[in-house]
Amino acid sequence: MSRWKLYDNWSAELTGLTIEQLRERRDFAGRRSQYAEARGMGRNPKAARDWRKKLLAVENELLRRGIEES
Repeated sequence: MSRWKLYDNWSAELTGLTIEQLRERRDFAGRRSQYAEARGMGRNPKAARDWRKKLLAVENELLRRGIEES
């Protein structure tokens, strides 16, 4: 299995994950987005956009399942 499988199939496999796994991915994507935007951490606007898009995909899947906590 590829080391980057998590990133390559991020949106495609969201429907097969448990609620706990979705929450972990939401937290992970949120942190990565913040790191990509942070001063002194080597700002990367493109990476920040990509991580926000991944975060939004996870949040949409949680909403689709009826989980509304933030």
